[in-house]
Amino acid sequence: MLPWWASLYLGILGLLTFAGIIEELKKPGGQIYAIGTFTTFVFIIAFVFGFFNTEISQIIGLFSVPMLVLALTYDFYLSGLDLTVGSKYFLKPEAEVKSRMDLLTATMIVAPGYLAGFVILYRAIL
Repeated sequence: MLPWWASLYLGILGLLTFAGIIEELKKPGGQIYAIGTFTTFVFIIAFVFGFFNTEISQIIGLFSVPMLVLALTYDFYLSGLDLTVGSKYFLKPEAEVKSRMDLLTATMIVAPGYLAGFVILYRAIL
């Protein structure tokens, strides 16, 4: 059972993920990024549930390593790059201010989920 605030966190994260997927699908070639965003969301759900439920935590166990590596790599990759296919700035850093604000906001939103993943990894190692 999740506490109310963890359910609220997952609900808000779910809405933001859904909105992000819609935005990504509007861009040419955005389907792959939509899949990546959905995958990281599923990983965060597993981490949060595993944090509060030791049975789920034990099931995830050391599999949390590749989950964390994939999700964090994907998020860092998307954090400051222009992903508009066909743009002359494709895969180059976006405007400095926008990029930093997006990174800060995204980090604050997903950090609790990733911290839960690290707790699951810690439990699996000990």
